[in-house]
Amino acid sequence: MTTKRMGEEGLRWFVGIVADLKDPKYLGRVKVRVINETDDEAISVDDLPWATPIIPITSASLNQVGTAPVGLLVGSHVFGFYLDGQEKQLPMIWGTYAKIPDGTQNTNDVPALARGNNTIPNDIFRNEPPSAYKAEYPFNNVVQTQSGHVVEFDDTPNQERIRVRHKSGTYFEINEKGRQVSKIVGEGFEIVVEDKNVTVGGQCNITVVGDCNITAEKTLRLTSNNSIVLKAPGGVQILGGGLFTEASIGSTLGASGAFHVLDKTITVVHGIITDINPPSNLL
Repeated sequence: MTTKRMGEEGLRWFVGIVADLKDPKYLGRVKVRVINETDDEAISVDDLPWATPIIPITSASLNQVGTAPVGLLVGSHVFGFYLDGQEKQLPMIWGTYAKIPDGTQNTNDVPALARGNNTIPNDIFRNEPPSAYKAEYPFNNVVQTQSGHVVEFDDTPNQERIRVRHKSGTYFEINEKGRQVSKIVGEGFEIVVEDKNVTVGGQCNITVVGDCNITAEKTLRLTSNNSIVLKAPGGVQILGGGLFTEASIGSTLGASGAFHVLDKTITVVHGIITDINPPSNLL
């Protein structure tokens, strides 16, 4: 530096284009081709100094606590300054800026979802409701990664919404009324080490396309303050122990069929038990 103290000679700032991301020290540093200074292709990338990004004060950047200083891409346009002034060997990056490379909105660097363009795939599964997206610029705060993960915090008046989507299509979305939709494209696992309590204020509907298995290592209880209805065209089987009731076993008037209790077949014709095989002296 030309002065003894950093900053006394004034701020030497620059704009440039990121040329290399592979920081050997994993500090988020990048190499930048500064416009009108080192943007000559004759200058090797290896000869460019590492530029250090400035991270917001919301990140501690200490002892592995804070936000990782990654996210830039080769080709990102950045604004920065030199700590060492005219020597220009200690560049710092303040931030990036978006652009429209060829002058059309098709190449706008700002995510389409933030600009009010709904690019959410319409791959609806069964009774899945469509997205509540009704974003208007400039209210939708969008974070979109290189592979396609997207986080939206939408503050569009009367259409406030939160949506987190994985590139595979798995997502959850909360609309302006607080309705939450969750979709898992692949397998789903939920592990609760201790107790779990679920309360549904209204009606609960569960649809399983394939088989459904419920296993309890201890007692499994089904309790209703009204009634329990079992509907199974293929029949109801009770395996293992017997069937025990506190009340008598009845049949709807006019019904016919058979059921098995304690290795016995009970035949019902028009609502009347007509046969127990083998015979039972308990009935």
